[in-house]
Amino acid sequence: MASSSNEGAKAPRDRISAKSTADPILRNALRYTISAKEYETLHKYIISRSKVLKRNAPAVAKVEKLVERPGRDDYNASAVRASLRLFLATGAALKAWGAISERFLGGDKVRGKRTPLWKSPNLRLSLSLSTILLLHRILFRFFIRLRAHLLTPEARPFRQRNKRTSRTLTSSLAPAIGASLAGFALAVYPSDQLRVTISIYALSRAAEFAYNHAEEEGWIWGKEGSRWERPWWWGSWLLFPLTSGQLLHAFVFDRDCFPSAYGNFILKNSPEYIQHRPEDYPSNLPWPSTYDIVDNLAEMARLNYP
Repeated sequence: MASSSNEGAKAPRDRISAKSTADPILRNALRYTISAKEYETLHKYIISRSKVLKRNAPAVAKVEKLVERPGRDDYNASAVRASLRLFLATGAALKAWGAISERFLGGDKVRGKRTPLWKSPNLRLSLSLSTILLLHRILFRFFIRLRAHLLTPEARPFRQRNKRTSRTLTSSLAPAIGASLAGFALAVYPSDQLRVTISIYALSRAAEFAYNHAEEEGWIWGKEGSRWERPWWWGSWLLFPLTSGQLLHAFVFDRDCFPSAYGNFILKNSPEYIQHRPEDYPSNLPWPSTYDIVDNLAEMARLNYP
């Protein structure tokens, strides 16, 4: 009876220890914050030189055992690490710039009224940039894998049923265009002048890359040695007078869409054209401000004078 009861008894379940639950948490925390090589460098130059840190920090071999596993893909963890570091770096840089501009450059001081954390422009800009980086890396890899999968012989039935979709997804430009969807994360940042500036800069760079690619492929001027070869005088220097003229035109006629910081820079460095009030000028006589002079120049141009 005793033997049968012992055989019929179920084996006790293994208890969940604190160590068994802490190891996955520590492993994931290390994976998404630092790589094994980076921890080795950090341990070599900083941790090993402090007795307190060396005693409490895990050894390099233990970190390598926790983080690095053969056959496991570390791409997503690397993308998260890069986005977290960008978030922290941009947040610290914006905080430092705010302190410097307030203390040394005469920036606006915010007293009494505190902005909530979730409405902070610095936080939202850091979150926006880090999210763009994370989504771009994830989407770019996703579309590369999807394109490679659709080009395999096993996906031929799908390509035959959906020809237009297959041509779109198997294009060489599909990963880049798909990854560009990460740019919508810029909407996290408030609708401010900086967001407009970033959007214009990204659009200008995209246009530059598209033009360079078209020129290399011979879609604009033709290949080197052909009949439609690019003239010797044509170059990027032509953009400078065009863009400068457009900027000055917007500064005079459309100041509401012109960056105020750049406008103040122009006025401070143009004393010959926008003259300030002379020191010996009588105080009881009026003198136009700098923006009044610019507005009068615009009005003179509208009246076709002289």
